[in-house]
Amino acid sequence: MKIIVAIFAYAWKIYFLIVVMLVILILYPIQVILLNNEKYFQKGFKLIKFQANTILFLIGVRKEVHGTIPNDSKTSYIICPNHSSYLDILLLYSAFPTYFVFLGKKELGQVPVFNVYFKKMNLLVDRSNPKAAHQAITKACEKLKGGTNLVIFPEGTIPQTTPEMKAFKNGAFKASKESNTPIIPITFKDNYRLLEDNWGFFSRTRPGKSRVYIHAPVNPKNGAVDLLTLREETRKAIESELD
Repeated sequence: MKIIVAIFAYAWKIYFLIVVMLVILILYPIQVILLNNEKYFQKGFKLIKFQANTILFLIGVRKEVHGTIPNDSKTSYIICPNHSSYLDILLLYSAFPTYFVFLGKKELGQVPVFNVYFKKMNLLVDRSNPKAAHQAITKACEKLKGGTNLVIFPEGTIPQTTPEMKAFKNGAFKASKESNTPIIPITFKDNYRLLEDNWGFFSRTRPGKSRVYIHAPVNPKNGAVDLLTLREETRKAIESELD
């Protein structure tokens, strides 16, 4: 019985990859136009949301969102989720109505076809180069001060110990202090159960419900809160809904 379940699960994972590639490729010519010109970024973002919702519908993943980002057009936010699965990115686009950009690793800009999403609209950082990393944080602060929400996965990558989180990197919290921007902690509770970051034959893979928890803002309070406190309060909020 376990082998039969594994066969269906593996087939579902392959189906997931096929759906993702087809949805991206069908709309790729339009996205090349929209995501290579800043004046069209908002429209490109809406098309990415449509793609994410289409993919989630076709693969049978439905979201259940608890909480909301404060509806304040004058305040931008740093969105900090735990990173447990490749579903995380799809759920971010599906769950949040307001425009945001990612701060991601530079390798994402080198993936054929997929890199259209990261070459211009989103920000990339070379973590191995301290000077480049500092410049990326500076650009991120400029985006935040200009009213754009920013997504940073504080773990930096999907840990093998999911749902237990890795140590947080400091980039999000430096940007928060430098730009005086509140952090919105996000918990993805189920994504690692639905699409485990593992191509092993018995890895966890299935359609189902993804619960997204949006926590209260962690505020730097005009620089009065130190970086360590920001980091630990964010981690504590995310962990509060993890198993």
